[in-house]
Amino acid sequence: MTPWPTTHLTADDLDAFHSEALNHEMRLHLETCRECQTLVALDREVLDGLGRLPSLSPRDGFLDRVMARVAIGKPAPVPVLSFPRLTRGRVTALIAAGVGMAASVAWSSVNRPVLDRWLETVGSTVWTRGNLLWQQGFSYLASQPWFDTLRELSSTPLRLAAVSLAVIGLYATGLLALRRLVTPSAGTVSNAGA
Repeated sequence: MTPWPTTHLTADDLDAFHSEALNHEMRLHLETCRECQTLVALDREVLDGLGRLPSLSPRDGFLDRVMARVAIGKPAPVPVLSFPRLTRGRVTALIAAGVGMAASVAWSSVNRPVLDRWLETVGSTVWTRGNLLWQQGFSYLASQPWFDTLRELSSTPLRLAAVSLAVIGLYATGLLALRRLVTPSAGTVSNAGA
């Protein structure tokens, strides 16, 4: 194991130094490294300079002056059903869609035997191809080396229940870990000026 440090102090290390959270190895490095000592001294000068700056706050009456410029209108009623404006293009599209549906219904009622043959042909073709794809997919899965192990694990109801619980547990653990990653921390955050 290579002894720490292999690099000099980073910005996070400087924050840890100012919040007195620097670990022992980093303190040892800081005692022996001139570059990092200079960096800490410069960082302290910046923090001291920032601490001497006057705090800015708005003058009295600022909020009243801002709110006096804000124009608040009367609340507009919200319709229960709101429709887009009917423009010439939208009306034309609605009429074309209505005429197309009416023409489709009229043609279907006049040519019922032709429609039945088409539906029967399409239905049988879809069923045949779907069944073939299902068989090919299952034969591909059955030819995989892990398939026999999976079949053996699910051979008894007790094993199947145990495997199902393990998979559900892994999934739930993954969800909890993802939630933990995306939830912001509620703890204190070290402040460089502290």
